[in-house]
Amino acid sequence: MTSTTGTDEHPEVAEISALTEGILPPERSADVRGHIDGCALCADVHASLDEIRGLLGTLPGLPRMPADIAGRIDAALAAEALLAASGADVSRETETTEPPRVSRETSAPADGRPSGRGTGPSGPGRPGTRPRRRWGKGILITASVAAVLGLGTVLAQSGWNAGGSSDSQSSSASDAGVKADADMLGVQVHDLLTDRTSKGTESKPQGQSPMVGMDSAAPSCVLGAVDRREAPIAFQRGRYEGMDSYLVVMPHEGDPALVDAYVVDASCATAQPPVTGTLLREETYPR
Repeated sequence: MTSTTGTDEHPEVAEISALTEGILPPERSADVRGHIDGCALCADVHASLDEIRGLLGTLPGLPRMPADIAGRIDAALAAEALLAASGADVSRETETTEPPRVSRETSAPADGRPSGRGTGPSGPGRPGTRPRRRWGKGILITASVAAVLGLGTVLAQSGWNAGGSSDSQSSSASDAGVKADADMLGVQVHDLLTDRTSKGTESKPQGQSPMVGMDSAAPSCVLGAVDRREAPIAFQRGRYEGMDSYLVVMPHEGDPALVDAYVVDASCATAQPPVTGTLLREETYPR
């Protein structure tokens, strides 16, 4: 372990992390903490590690890796191990060649210095030396972890997973729902409207607003949360921010070229006594 004294020496990132976790030995903790108190760079790393530790505690559990992906990873690791073992066997069977001999009567250095002398002064603080960069890799790892955690948090909190449409007969398609972030909710609305058009709903008499899946309807508690008198253009059941929800598409008041999209918590459909659903999100999109 490096000393905390000097201008170019800092504690390792692993030691600062251990200090954050409270598992660094007491005798070392005092030295590292004292260095952090007087070093802005180390204090920033310590704060970042503490923030990452807090984010890890708030993230939901990761889903289990699919079996086919795990199988491919195992096969790749086994192939790599086999190749490594084959390479080791080949290297043992090769003939060892004697390295070429170097004459002791080598020429003097080009700058005229006596043999056995260094080419110049070295060591911390002497001319021509550079401080050793010990932080590049550690800081990059810390920043990458923070970025991944931030992205994972956004995807976990803002995603709409189309778990099924209002048509109960299309369960096989709903099981293969497409996961999208919050900015892709408009794409899902567009897909619903396209699906409605492809089923021939444009041939209905003017004034009607047929829904996707005419054999079923959105629960009344969901429509109550939307609080609109007209019939929905389309609706779909799925997941939003980890909750079972309904996506309801309504005509926009005052502009037929737009539609209003509402995301409502679906738990009201089975609540006893009956309650009005909770509106999770409301957006307006072009038709």
